[in-house]
Amino acid sequence: MNETTLARKVSLPLLTFYGLGTILGAGIYVLIGEVTLRAQQYTYLSFIISAFIAGITAYSFARLASMHPKSAGEAAYVYAAFDSKLASALIGLAVILIGSVSAATMTRGFTAYFVSIFNIQEILVIIGIVSFITFFSLWGISQSIWLATLITIIEIIGLLFVIYVVLDNKSATDIPTASTTVFSHGPMILYAAFISFYAYIGFEDIVNIAEETINARKVVPLAILLSLVISTLLYVALAITCTSYIPLNVFETSDAPLVSIIQYKGYDTTMIAVISMIAIVNGALVQQIMASRVLYGMAKQNLFLSIFKQVSATTQTPVIATIVIAIVIFVLSASFNLITLAEVTSAITLVVFISVQAALIFISKKNKSTNKIDYIIPSIGIMLNIVLITYGVLVIQS
Repeated sequence: MNETTLARKVSLPLLTFYGLGTILGAGIYVLIGEVTLRAQQYTYLSFIISAFIAGITAYSFARLASMHPKSAGEAAYVYAAFDSKLASALIGLAVILIGSVSAATMTRGFTAYFVSIFNIQEILVIIGIVSFITFFSLWGISQSIWLATLITIIEIIGLLFVIYVVLDNKSATDIPTASTTVFSHGPMILYAAFISFYAYIGFEDIVNIAEETINARKVVPLAILLSLVISTLLYVALAITCTSYIPLNVFETSDAPLVSIIQYKGYDTTMIAVISMIAIVNGALVQQIMASRVLYGMAKQNLFLSIFKQVSATTQTPVIATIVIAIVIFVLSASFNLITLAEVTSAITLVVFISVQAALIFISKKNKSTNKIDYIIPSIGIMLNIVLITYGVLVIQS
């Protein structure tokens, strides 16, 4: 009897929107307020720094994805580089933790928006949203990706609407300019970059559905590039707009930053609150899909329990892996606050990124590659990742 495998149905546009769905939902709709309070008028610099480091890292992911287009991509890359099942399993579990914590972060963000409109207990909202994304994750990859694409388009429209509202003349825009220079404010800009690095989590998720992607060796690297470029343009545009025309105190008392911006400008907040919640749901859905595929991929590569490689013959989705990830997301969502989840996700992600970039260097040496770029760029990325994670940890501890 042939073993049921994942369905290969994902095209370049769908894969790009899949990555964008996580990036935008996590970054702007949840964390823009936290980053702005720290970097202030230099918020755009924090996003640019994070984008540069993410871009350096993305090169390694793109190169390795073209060589090894598999689910549980990071684990597969580490195994190919170091021939160590233990190291590969640890990286795979770290990626699963990243996806689960990230989905929990978005679930907390959704809850903050939802209770700002409806007087419902947080735990009930968390149960509802985790159940919703689990249903779509189990339904099928084609249905899940099409839903993610539709929601991502709505997310982009929502961000453009916020920019439009901020730039109008309906309310006063005489915002005092901070007296600090970029150099004196440097430490907080870097810490904000550490937090906002979480906002770029998503591009690496693309590699973990390579087995469900049409012509993965070409499509996956291009989707990574497109998702990073589009998200960075939107981040910088919104950061510059908001820090130029919205006072900092607007962000100080709200866990729903875009709602606070629209409210400050005198507009009805219902539409942006709904769009924000939809965007966050999309991000959580994508992260759950990613984490379940990594768990499936690890089992398939004999790096973890074989029970997780079971695929439904009807939906062609890894049912047991998806349900287990849903339980983990629920527990994390109910146990930790937003900023703690974001800090943990950023730190673990940077460790995984260092491992992936090291894998590219070692694989290049194994293959006796003469392409110097495959040595230089990941080496720079490793150094930048180490600097960012070290600085972030020191600030958190202080």
